Amino acid sequence: MTSFNLIHSSSWEGDTVKNRKLTFIEATMLVAGAGIGTGILTIPYAVEQIGIFGTLTALAAAYGVSVLLYLIIADLTLNSKESAGLLGILQEHLLFGKNQSVLKTVFFVILTVLLLENLVVYIMCAADVLAAWFGIDTNLAKVIFYLLASLVIIFGIKGVGIGEKFSVTLIGSVIAILTVLSLIAPKNSFSITFGEPHLVFAVYGLFMFAFSAIFSIIQVCNHIERVEDTKKAVVGGLSINACLTLIFAAAAILGSDQVTEIATIGLAATIGIPFVRIICSVFVLLAMFSSYWSSGLAFADMVEEQFNLGKRWSWFLSTVPTILIAILLPLTVLDYVQIGAGALSVILVIVVLPAYYHAAKHSQKKLLLGKVGRSKALLYAVGLMVVLMAVSSFISID
Repeated sequence: MTSFNLIHSSSWEGDTVKNRKLTFIEATMLVAGAGIGTGILTIPYAVEQIGIFGTLTALAAAYGVSVLLYLIIADLTLNSKESAGLLGILQEHLLFGKNQSVLKTVFFVILTVLLLENLVVYIMCAADVLAAWFGIDTNLAKVIFYLLASLVIIFGIKGVGIGEKFSVTLIGSVIAILTVLSLIAPKNSFSITFGEPHLVFAVYGLFMFAFSAIFSIIQVCNHIERVEDTKKAVVGGLSINACLTLIFAAAAILGSDQVTEIATIGLAATIGIPFVRIICSVFVLLAMFSSYWSSGLAFADMVEEQFNLGKRWSWFLSTVPTILIAILLPLTVLDYVQIGAGALSVILVIVVLPAYYHAAKHSQKKLLLGKVGRSKALLYAVGLMVVLMAVSSFISID
C-alpha cells in the first residue's frame, strides 16, 4: 500500500537533526507559529470593522473550537500506527475498501488546494511589504520573494522547532514595541460595539484560519521529547497565538491612521519612525519565508510520494504554480485567507473527524480529552463549528 507521508520529511533532513526530538518549548512554539504570519497580519483590518465585543466573541469561539479540534487531531495521531503523515493516518482509519484509490485522489486534490492557497498567501503578504518598502512593482516583488524562498530546501524538524522558538519570541518582541509606540501616540480608538453579525461570523472564520496548526500538531505528536507534554504544548501554543494576534490587532488599530489589509504597512507608515519600518519588514518577511518553506516542503513531500519524482522536480512542480497563481489571479490576501479556511474545514469535517471517531472507538488508551473524547455529541458540535467556518469564507469583509 502506497503511503503519502505529508509530515515525514527525512529525505530532506540532515543526519544531525532528523532523529532529534522537540523540547516542550520548541513544540509549543511550533504550534504557536503555525498561524502567525498571514493570520496575525490580516486580522486587524477585519476586527476594526466589528468592534471590541464582536472581536472577543469571534476570538473566544474560534479559540475554544480550535483547542478541541487540535486535541482531537493529537489524539488521532497518538492512536495511529501510521502516525508519521496525515494521509497515512487517514488510510489506517478511513481511506480503505474498494474505493480507496478514489478517496485518496479526492483528498490529495483538496489538500493541494489548501497548500497552494497557503503558499500564495505567503507570497502576496511578503510582496506587499517588499513593494511598499522598496518602491518596486508588486509582481516583481512576488517573483523576488518566490526566488529567495525557493533557495531554502533542507531543514529538519529540530531546526524548524528551534527556528520557531526564536521567531515567535522575536515576533512577540516586535509586537510589544509596536504596542508601546501605539499607546504613546494613539491615532485611532476602539469601537465599543458588537458589529454586524455576518461580519462577526466572517471574523470567526479568519481567527480559525489564524489558529490553523493541523500539520504542526502531527509533527509535535511524532517528535516531542515527552509525549505526556503534548496536551500542554497544543493548548499553550494556541494560547500564545491568540494573545499575540489580539495584542497586535489592538496595536495596529490604535497606532494606524488607516488599518491596511497587511496591518504592518499602515502601522509603520503612520508611526513614521525608520526603525519601525525595519522591524515590521523583518517581522513579516521572516514569518513569510519560514511559513512558505514549511508548507512548500510538505507539498513537495506529497508530490514526491504521489508521483515518485525526485526531490528537485517535486519542489519545482509544487512551488511554480504558486507564483503563477499569485500573479495571474485577481484576488486579495483576505480572499485567499478565507478560501484557505473553507478548504481546511472540508478536510477536517469530511476526513479527520470520522477518522478520529474510528481511532477513539478502537483505542484502549486514555485520550487527551478524557471520556468526553469518545462522545458523538462533541464531534457533532466541533464538526458544526468547522462547517460554519467554511460558510464564513463566502462572506466578504470590506
